Amino acid sequence: MTKYIRIKSGEASFQLVERFDEVEKAANPNAQGEYVECKVDSVKIDFTKVKKEKDEEQQQSSSI
Repeated sequence: MTKYIRIKSGEASFQLVERFDEVEKAANPNAQGEYVECKVDSVKIDFTKVKKEKDEEQQQSSSI
C-alpha cells in the first residue's frame, strides 16, 4: 500500500517553561531545567510539500 507524507514548513512563536532548584541555574541560558510546559502561538505555514513515502517493498525491489 502506497503511503504519502505531508511536510508543513513555516514559523511559530513559543514559550518554554522550565523549573530549577537554584536561581543561578535558572539565570544561566545554557542550563537545562525540568520541563514544565511549552505553549505554541502564532503559527504561520509558509508552504506544504507532499511526497511518496518509501515502504519496505520498494526498498527491497530496488536493492536487487
